[in-house]
Amino acid sequence: MEKKPKISLILEAFSSLEKAYGEIRKNLPSVEEEFTNNPLLQDKVRVGFNLAFESSMRVCRHLSAVYNIKTSSKDCLSKMGSFVGMEGAQALQRLTDFYLKFRDLKESLPPSELYRFIHENLHLFKDYAKAVVEFVKRDTKNPLLIDFELLNEKAGRIKESVRKIDFVLSQGLEEFSKKPMYYDRVRYFYIVAYDSLFDICRHLAPKFGVKKFGDDCLSKLVEIGALPQDYYMDVFRMTNLKNKLISSWEVSPEELYRSLLEVNDRIEPVMKSIAESLRKLLREKAAS
Repeated sequence: MEKKPKISLILEAFSSLEKAYGEIRKNLPSVEEEFTNNPLLQDKVRVGFNLAFESSMRVCRHLSAVYNIKTSSKDCLSKMGSFVGMEGAQALQRLTDFYLKFRDLKESLPPSELYRFIHENLHLFKDYAKAVVEFVKRDTKNPLLIDFELLNEKAGRIKESVRKIDFVLSQGLEEFSKKPMYYDRVRYFYIVAYDSLFDICRHLAPKFGVKKFGDDCLSKLVEIGALPQDYYMDVFRMTNLKNKLISSWEVSPEELYRSLLEVNDRIEPVMKSIAESLRKLLREKAAS
């Protein structure tokens, strides 16, 4: 079976890289003396550099296996940079050599050397990530880097969970209230269904142009039109119920039963509406 890049792994690793990159920039002052005289800043930059390098290497190891490129921890970044067509890829060897020196506890690294190196070479992380992403987009013919495997997996979990909740609800409120097992069962499967829907939202929201979101991801899709306005209250009720269930066990059987009667048959329509918006986005991308 042909190996393919795992989109979620790449996006997750580069998301960590982006956060580390931001932390390094935030804690790297413009004046070297300010850095060398502040051990706290030095520690934060060291941690950030470590995370940035390991996040880059995670993608490198994965793609080395996918494309059958023989690499080691000493040359992976430079070889991968060359493979994906990064301009000046050999500069990545400087990052690796410095990192290995940086990790060697037997050798003291003066703060001034750390400052100057990172100040001059930090951009290489960003250049590398951009080159890899553009290569993967071209090679997979997936310009938006949609992880269809992830979406299908989450959709399957949603459908299965909704079906199991439906079965329990069909037993009626009286039977539901008498059997704690039913309560535990639907609580578990509702959280699985909601979290799976949220994972779909979290993956696709940036593709739809949502730049910042948290627990309000689904509401953001309504705001930008990826979900119809008619779904706003459905999304609100779903999120509210999920938050109640994870923050407290004081949701009575009757309240849980009636809440699930309201939201359970709305989960799949929300998912399908997101899927339709994605198909529309892909058609627009293909036509542009």
